[in-house]
Amino acid sequence: MKDRSAGGILAFIVAAPVVVICCGGHAAAVMSILSGAIGTATGLYIIRTLLIAVGTGVAVLSVRTILKSRRDRDAEVGNAKEPS
Repeated sequence: MKDRSAGGILAFIVAAPVVVICCGGHAAAVMSILSGAIGTATGLYIIRTLLIAVGTGVAVLSVRTILKSRRDRDAEVGNAKEPS
C-alpha cells in the first residue's frame, strides 16, 4: 500500500468519528457504535458493518433534525396565533 493511500485511510479513521460527533451529536455517535458492534458480533463483513453503522448514524441525525424543525415550526405558529 502506498503511503498516500495509508495516509488517506488514517485521516478518514481519525476524522470520521469527529465529524459524526460534531454534526450528529452524541446520539448519532452512540447509535453508530452500537450498530457497528452488533454487525461485528453477528459476523457481517466489514464493509456491510460500516455501511450499517453510517446509515444508522445518518438516520438518527435525520430523525432528530425533522423533529426539531417540527417543534420549531409549531412554536412559531403558536407565537403567531397569540393576540397582540
